[in-house]
Order: sequence, then C-alpha cells, then structure tokens
Amino acid sequence: MNKLSFKRRLALVALISGLVFPLSAQEQPLKASVAVLPLAGEFTEMASRFRRGIVDSTGALGKYYPWAVENSLFQIAGLEIPTDMPPRPDLIPDARYALSGGLYMGIRAGEYYLQLWLWDMNGPTMIYTDDLVYSNMDEAMLSLPGLVEWLFSHIHEEVIEVVLPPVQSDPLLAVGFKAGPSQRWYTDPAEVSPGAFAVSYEGGIWTSLRLNSLLSIQLEALFSQDNLVYRGLNYAGNNIYVMAHKKFSTYSFMFPLVLKLNFRPGLFRISPMAGIYAALPLGKAHYTWNGDTSYSWSFSMPLGATLGIEGARKYGSGFMLAGLRYSRGFGNVEIKDGQGTKYSRDILSLYLGYEFGFLDRNKNKK
Repeated sequence: MNKLSFKRRLALVALISGLVFPLSAQEQPLKASVAVLPLAGEFTEMASRFRRGIVDSTGALGKYYPWAVENSLFQIAGLEIPTDMPPRPDLIPDARYALSGGLYMGIRAGEYYLQLWLWDMNGPTMIYTDDLVYSNMDEAMLSLPGLVEWLFSHIHEEVIEVVLPPVQSDPLLAVGFKAGPSQRWYTDPAEVSPGAFAVSYEGGIWTSLRLNSLLSIQLEALFSQDNLVYRGLNYAGNNIYVMAHKKFSTYSFMFPLVLKLNFRPGLFRISPMAGIYAALPLGKAHYTWNGDTSYSWSFSMPLGATLGIEGARKYGSGFMLAGLRYSRGFGNVEIKDGQGTKYSRDILSLYLGYEFGFLDRNKNKK
C-alpha cells in the first residue's frame, strides 16, 4: 500500500479542518431567517426551479439566511400552500421573513407569470408583492434575482439608536476662579440687629480635591472689601449738631475650607457645601469724615463659618458655575480708632465662576 507523502497528508488535514470548522476562523454576521414556501400552481417543474433560484437569490443578498419549506409540512397540517395570505407563524416559528407565491398561466398563449409575496412574520404583515411575466424559462431565471432584490428593498429596517446618558467629568483635581457681588451686614456688640449694611464685592481662586464620587474638599483664597458707614447727627459744640457720614473701609483675605457634596442630576452638578474660613486683614482701615485717616485693625477671632450651594454645567473644556454663599465670623472686627469701634459681619455672596478639571477619572468611560 502506498503511503501518503507528508505534504499530501498536511493538505488533507487542512482540507478536512476547513470542511469541519468552516466558521471558526472568522466571526459570522447575524442574518435574518427567510422561509421560502412552495409555489402554488400546477407547473411543478418550473415551480421547483424557481424556488431553488429564489433561495439562491435571497442568499446572494448577503443579509438573509433563506431555507426552503417542504410541501409535506402543509400536507401534514391539512393546509393549502399560501400565496396572497400570510403563512401561519406556528408552521415556520423561526422565520423573520417569508416568501410565498404561485405560478400561473398568462393572458396570452405560451405566457406565464410568477407572483411573489414578501411577509414580515412579526405581524405577520405583507411587505411587498410583485410578479414576473415570461414566456422563456431561461430568460425568467436571469430576471429572478432582480425581482427578489426588488422585493427585499422594501424592507425598512428600524434602526434603534441606544442613547446613553452623557458621562459626567469626575476630575481628581480642579481649579477655578469666581467673583460677584456681596451683601454685608455690620452689627455693633451693643446692637440687637445690624446697624449698617453695604454692597461690596468678593472674588478669588480655589482648588478642590476629589475624595470620592460624592465628596470633595475645597480650599479658596478670596479678596474682599468692607465699607462700614455710620450716618447720623454728630455734636460739633455750641449746641450745634451736624450730619455725620463716617466711613470705614477695610480690605481682607478670606480662606474658606469647605466640604462639597456633588450630585449630578442630568447635565448639571448641584453641590451643597459647608465649612470654616480664616480671615486675614490687609493694610489699615481707612476712615473718612472731615478728612482721611488710617487706623490699625484686626479680627478678635479670625475664624468664621460658611455654607452655601453651587450649580455647575459643562461648558467648553470646563464647567461654568454659579453659587450662593452665607458666611459669619466667630469674632468681631476691631478698629484701633480710640473710640472702640467694633462690629461683626454677616456676608451673603452671589458669584459666577469657571472650573478646570484635571486627571478625569471618567476619561476612559467617555
């Protein structure tokens, strides 16, 4: 007995592997199943040839997996082969689409026509129907792929786009700036309610560190101005009183350290916050009344509490933000003017700002 050479054995193994595992080497696309029903009519030989051509033409479209339904299936069920009525779904349960039809005599001698119906078995409903009139079978077979393609071109596939919610930025580190008007109330220790108030401004820079997806800690450096104004009658001697307009102007730095809770409903980020701040006087207090004078000043306790809420939305490369903040000092402002001028501060600040994020933890998710 002759032994196969090594090359021939290798070729034989490759051939058998290709026949046994034809789909293992590449991913096959999912194709819609199409049931091709027997064609009704008396012309069985032409009908059989047409059906083979319909199966081949449907498969050639590349998007469908056609299979021929045997005549015996309808004989067992005691049913006629359907033509212009939708097939019973229970007879072809795995079919996404179905092709039915019939072969009939034409109106002229020697003329025939093939009528085909394409069904959507999810309904089932008819998608489209058309016919092929012929007198020569070979020519009809050449026209059959065009008819099949024309029928399937009427399938309007619904493309379902899954819209995922936008992934919010979640930076490990953020820096930004903000500024805005600030309403101030000044209360003397001897007063029950504020005796003076003024609208000033406040602004500065800040940086925050992400502790987890919900919590961050933020340190700020804010520059602000206070204008304490006393208006009233002032005794000038000789029983003469004049209207006094005394004004103390001071500048200071505030360094809030706050904890922020970051909620992200939809496109926005809502951040309630609370913490403490340290205050640092800048320069001297400028006193205006019958001339300008300067006095030293300080905070009896340079600490205070602050709380607020902030909203932010993605804009450009960072976040546009707006916030409202209330702050109150633990001690008093003390001005060394020889009159023992003291007052506490209540501050309500409204601001706009912008935030830049770095080291975004959601970058890969985007």
